[in-house]
Amino acid sequence: MSESFFGQNVFSSIFACDYFNPYSLKITNMKKFSILFLFIFLASIYSFAQQHVVLHPSVIAKAVYFDVSPPLRDLPPSALTKADMTWKDGVVKNRLYPFGYPNYNSGVADPIRRDKSGMVPTDTTIQNFDGTGGNGSLCPPDTYGEVGASHYFEVVNCQYAVYDKNGVKLMGPTNNSNVWNGMPHNENDGDGTINYDEVHDRWIFSQFSVPSAPYGPGYQMVAVSQTNDPTGSWYRYQFQFNDMNDYPKLGVWPDGIYMSFNQFNGNFQGPAAVAMEYNKMLTGDPDAQMVVFTLPASVYCIMPADCDGAFPPAGTPEYFMDVYSSPQIKVWEFQVDWTTPSNSTFTQKTSVPITPFTGTISGGIPQKGTGVKLDPLAGRLMYRLQFRKFNDHWSIVGNFTVNADGSGLAGIRWFELRSTGTDWSLYQEGTFSPDNNCRWMGSVAMDSTGNMALGYSVSSSTVFPSIRYTGRMNGDPLGEMTLGEMGIINGGGSQTNTWSGSPSRWGDYSGMSIDPTVAKKFWYTQEYYSTSSQANWKTRIASFSFANIFMLSASASPQSICTGGSSTLDAGATGGSGTYTYSWTSIPAGFTSTQANPVVSPTANTQYVCAVNDGTQTKHDTTQVGVHAEPTAFAGNDTTYAITLPLYPAQGHATDYSSVKWTTAGDGWFSADTVLTPLYHTGWQERAAGLLTLTLTAYPIPTCTNAASDDINVTFSPAVGISEITGTNFDISLFPNPAQGTCRLTIQNLQENQATVTILDMTGRQVYSDVVAGPQKSAVKNLDLRNMGKGIYFVRVRTDSGSRTEKMIVQ
Repeated sequence: MSESFFGQNVFSSIFACDYFNPYSLKITNMKKFSILFLFIFLASIYSFAQQHVVLHPSVIAKAVYFDVSPPLRDLPPSALTKADMTWKDGVVKNRLYPFGYPNYNSGVADPIRRDKSGMVPTDTTIQNFDGTGGNGSLCPPDTYGEVGASHYFEVVNCQYAVYDKNGVKLMGPTNNSNVWNGMPHNENDGDGTINYDEVHDRWIFSQFSVPSAPYGPGYQMVAVSQTNDPTGSWYRYQFQFNDMNDYPKLGVWPDGIYMSFNQFNGNFQGPAAVAMEYNKMLTGDPDAQMVVFTLPASVYCIMPADCDGAFPPAGTPEYFMDVYSSPQIKVWEFQVDWTTPSNSTFTQKTSVPITPFTGTISGGIPQKGTGVKLDPLAGRLMYRLQFRKFNDHWSIVGNFTVNADGSGLAGIRWFELRSTGTDWSLYQEGTFSPDNNCRWMGSVAMDSTGNMALGYSVSSSTVFPSIRYTGRMNGDPLGEMTLGEMGIINGGGSQTNTWSGSPSRWGDYSGMSIDPTVAKKFWYTQEYYSTSSQANWKTRIASFSFANIFMLSASASPQSICTGGSSTLDAGATGGSGTYTYSWTSIPAGFTSTQANPVVSPTANTQYVCAVNDGTQTKHDTTQVGVHAEPTAFAGNDTTYAITLPLYPAQGHATDYSSVKWTTAGDGWFSADTVLTPLYHTGWQERAAGLLTLTLTAYPIPTCTNAASDDINVTFSPAVGISEITGTNFDISLFPNPAQGTCRLTIQNLQENQATVTILDMTGRQVYSDVVAGPQKSAVKNLDLRNMGKGIYFVRVRTDSGSRTEKMIVQ
């Protein structure tokens, strides 16, 4: 719904349900900002843009009200009456642009505009029926809807209806506020949204209630279905905010329902980011909490990601993004801590550069048969910001309206961001504008196989506002909507009111969603007019499938092999004529095949290129087979090491391994035994023995089977001075050696009067000393070893003329 507008120093009119009363219009006075305020405001923009901001919660609170609804199918429908909006005149409007439209490429054509349509397949539309319509006083409708396992739920600004998947209406339309009937502060103020959680098979319905608008407090009414039947009972919550909570957008995440909104308290206060405790709300726990962060006023129209399919791992932060304040997609991370909510953080993580764009579309969107133009709501993210988890990456897709030709032709900039486990980066982007008609108010989504669909409104001076869609298949050239534009319904009239402002308000969003039970099936809802009027709009709900569109997805199984192994390629062609011819080649060159599923045995990493023709067109895709050898391990060359150094630096080397492991037969230990270069803490027994043996084992990469091991023997060198030998005239010998109990020392040709005999351990510590008398031709000394531990020792004989040392092993 709303915000406020001070683009030309003006605050002007009307918010809430975004519905305007042509019979009770009030014109507001223009209000000026002081130079001081403008300076402070712009300074805050610069400051926030120059740093990665980490914010802490501004509000931590529980829901102020909780109960359980009766089954919605049993509630009496509330009457849809014309709305008296006089009390809402004056301040808040969704066309608010605090600093004007974002313009980063002004006056020139969008550099990534695709000004031609793709290939037009056979009409893929399946269901195509009218949804909820207007009654002449509510404008714009803010059309949105999502598909579940068995139902389609559509919500407009203040009304909802539920259908089965054949288009049969099961209930409604009735006022959104009927869902929270009996709750306090429950006003039917609109901005309703519906989300479907595929993981839990539940629905989340929400709208705001702003009885004091444009001042606080404001309330967010949130309901979580008890089952997958949206016509059944719901857990109903009401959360309170200090300010008015305008333009709320919701996203479902593993640990919370996340929401963004623009805060007002008489005028724009800046956006807020909210987490609501989803795990408790799923079970109807009345103590569900919320955590709120208030962002600087320099940030505008931020939006949370909404997960389709499998959730990311527990603990993954929720991602918020905006594109308004620079030609970048700014990414924030909301890390909530439900155990200690005050520890939650909201951090500006990164900025992803995108191609510069122009947001200004002078005068607005033209319509056939009237001079009234429509508001493009350009330069801000459109709902939803869809998240999807794949095996090897995560994707987020979104869109916003831009000036496609530099002169005012509205087109849709769409994008895909990817993360492979580190940070987000731009994977692809494009501006869809294939002719001279304006396209805007888009919604884009990606299915579980990577195909994308983009729905939108289209209008010009020769075309009534109509509903169309396009798309692309996974593997198509990046940055292109390769499927030709297809129609859901051609409008039969234009919106002629000007009491909603100039240009006239058209809406805030539309809804593209993925059928969770049928592959490649999309659902889309958007507004149109069957005849020209001020506010008698209609909505359309349609489903369509890409299942019969010719596409190719090449793959290999397994994707990696061991040397000498093989892999089977799969062309994976679907759709089209169903009759295919195949052509495989390889990089590096050397392989060709015309089979759909050839078997390959590459000797090195190889990319395989597949081309498939169905008789009218050719599709290309690639896949890769990695080749790994059996692992090798080298623990190092045998070496000596000083016994006085307690840490031995192992230096291993391995190839083609998935992991490594060091082991020892001794009594020491490794600082880390799963890295190639650990430090080894030598043990006492090893030092006493003078030798240690370390083993390095390298384990194979999957598809290889054999581990490799290698040993290194490290001999300890004695302490400095132990092996000292000086010039002498005598010789010494030890027997037996190795010895046990006693050892006989013989000194040959002892010419001096005496010789000193000492025994030293490996560290140089003296453990024995005695004297042998001379001179003697052959002096013998029996050494008593009984008090010595096992290990290596050094026997030294010293005389006045020099010394001799021999190694002795005690067993």
